[in-house]
Amino acid sequence: MELWVSIDLLEGRVVRLIKGDLGNMFVYSNNPAYVAKQLASTEIDGIHVVDIDAALNRGSNMEVIKEIVKNAKGKTVQVGGGLRTKERVEKVFETGVDRIVIGTILFKDKALVQELVNNYGPDRLIAALDFNNEGIVYEGWSMTSLMRLEEGFRLVDDLSLKLVLMTAVERDGTLAGPDIRFFQKIPAERRSHVYASGGITTPREVKMLSGIGYRGIILGRAYYEKLAPIKDYIKAAKGVSSVS
Repeated sequence: MELWVSIDLLEGRVVRLIKGDLGNMFVYSNNPAYVAKQLASTEIDGIHVVDIDAALNRGSNMEVIKEIVKNAKGKTVQVGGGLRTKERVEKVFETGVDRIVIGTILFKDKALVQELVNNYGPDRLIAALDFNNEGIVYEGWSMTSLMRLEEGFRLVDDLSLKLVLMTAVERDGTLAGPDIRFFQKIPAERRSHVYASGGITTPREVKMLSGIGYRGIILGRAYYEKLAPIKDYIKAAKGVSSVS
């Protein structure tokens, strides 16, 4: 299983929000490029960048993203947040990122998604099926689609997308652990295409998600607060038996 670490950007800083709430935030660094450089020196599989300002329609961290890409040498970088127009998608790809994460346009502009698939190929796009107790959410988690996850997966199939990111909003940034029982309900044949996110805290939790066949996980606050050495999370993701 792949292990990724998230760099969430707000006004040029590396932050973590609790459940996406701007009023409940931790600031971890004023130098995202340096964080990317540190991550590039580890054996993680990739860096997941979220432009919170763009997601909330309050600005952009495009220049910061360029610096992250420069300093993340050798690592795959994917970017999400506010990618709702063809022009913005083009600008993000021009920074040198490998993949983008799309959410809102899955529900509001299917024609654009199809155009992006045709232009870039399905392997460079990841569909975000972020969810809370009411259903799939989008537009910076401010809107609820009322779409069940089964419908979300059908939408992904209809748009010829392959990769899916599923973030449990109610757990995101909480260090409460992932909703393992929920992730166990996802059909086994889907899991090899899905990245799980939201609340993942311990190497043991990573190992559990690896054991049930998920393609990857995205680590956030647990990494920044050094709850365990990053090598332990990596071992857990790769299924090393000594990890407890």
